[in-house]
Order: sequence, then structure tokens, then C-alpha cells
Amino acid sequence: MSGIARFGPDETGPAAKALGRDGVVLLDRFWPSADIASLHDAVLARHPELTDAALLRDRFELGDGRFSAPVTIGATLRGSGVFDHPAVEALLASVLGEDFVYDAFGTVMAQAGCPAQRRHRDGGLLFPETGVDRVLPPAALTLFVPLVAVTSDNAPTAFWPGSHRFDKPAAKADPVVPEVPLGSALLWDYRILHRGLANDSERHRPALYFSAGRPFWFDHKNFGRDNRRLIAEVETMAELGKRYARAEPV
Repeated sequence: MSGIARFGPDETGPAAKALGRDGVVLLDRFWPSADIASLHDAVLARHPELTDAALLRDRFELGDGRFSAPVTIGATLRGSGVFDHPAVEALLASVLGEDFVYDAFGTVMAQAGCPAQRRHRDGGLLFPETGVDRVLPPAALTLFVPLVAVTSDNAPTAFWPGSHRFDKPAAKADPVVPEVPLGSALLWDYRILHRGLANDSERHRPALYFSAGRPFWFDHKNFGRDNRRLIAEVETMAELGKRYARAEPV
């Protein structure tokens, strides 16, 4: 496979089919790049601790120089266009069912100079002792929205397409490493093999992420007992729909 399949906002049907086949797709330019650049500034202004480790308490380590942390959902984020994007909603609903929910939202940071991660799956296995998960539809997806353009030198993610089906040839094949333009996103099955590569640049690579799943699903793997996973300003809580029922006020 020469690359990750790319789809625009009007191609949710083909995107869902490719996601089932490959385990990952690129959502190409779903948002204006200027809007995502403004969102980058807004997120870091609201959460200066994301770039100052001395201030950051609520973090989950993802490897040397990498972590995830919650981002507060407020008016600026709600108005950014990243939340409740009609095409994203349609795609998630077609894959996870109309009653899917968001389990977590925050940032994934790859700090300047961080090394590559080990290869892993995010999780998402329902019956790992049986092997039946290899033929089941997805229980959970990750939506990954970079706040800077992802290039070959600033911690891109390598994927093994097809490995969400536990396919041995797919797992042994060379990985695919997509660059992600500003305003685009990656959507992947929680079961796919992947790894973040080194950030050889001199700048951090922040991204927003959503964990979306079927209503019975809960991420038990990627959080510590005290990590918050979905938080919102009190004033914003009333505006969030049922997909954000797990959100906690701050």
C-alpha cells in the first residue's frame, strides 16, 4: 500500500469503507488551515501547562517526551468547527452506530526531540482471549486533529494498514507514514498497529484527539486512576449534546 486513503467531507461513505478495510483514513482538509492555526493559539493560551512540564499535573505518559492531557471544552473550542463537524459526525455514526459517544478529548503532545514510540495498539479489544475481535466491527475510533502540519520530521505516525484485523502479512509489511496538512485529520481503528515516530524538529507537535466509541465501550487502558478524560466549562456543559454525556464540569 503506497499511502493512506484520503477523503474529503463529501465522501463519508467511501471513507467508512476504507476505514473498515485499512483501519485508518486521512480526512483531507476538513477545516480551513487558518482556523486550526487560530485554534492552536487558543488551546495553548488556555492551557500554558502543555508546553511547561513544571506546570502540568494531569498527564498520561505515552513514551519519552510524549503525553496526553485533557483540554477544557469551552466557548472557543465549541465555535472552532472541530466539534460536531457534520461530515465527521456522519462518518463516526456510520462506523460506530448512531448512538456513539465521546469517551475522551484532549491533546497528544510530541515534544521537540522526542524519540519514536514502540509499536502498539490503542486498545479496543473486547474479547482478547478468543481471537474473535479480528472479525468484529470497530468498538472505538481515534480522531486525531494536528494543530500544526505534520511532516516527516515532526513526529508523524506510522501505520500498518490492515493490522486491525490481526493480519500477519499486514503486521510484517512496511508501515505507511502519512503527512497531514493543517486542517486535515487522521481517523483510525483502536485496534490498528501504529507508532509515533521521532520529532526531529525544534518545535513541539501538539494535536487534539477524540476517542469515540459505542455506548457500551469505555477506555480502560490509556488513563490513570486520577486522569481526567473529558472536561468542560460549566457554562458549556448545557450546550453539549448526548454524545458528551460523560463530560465533567471544571
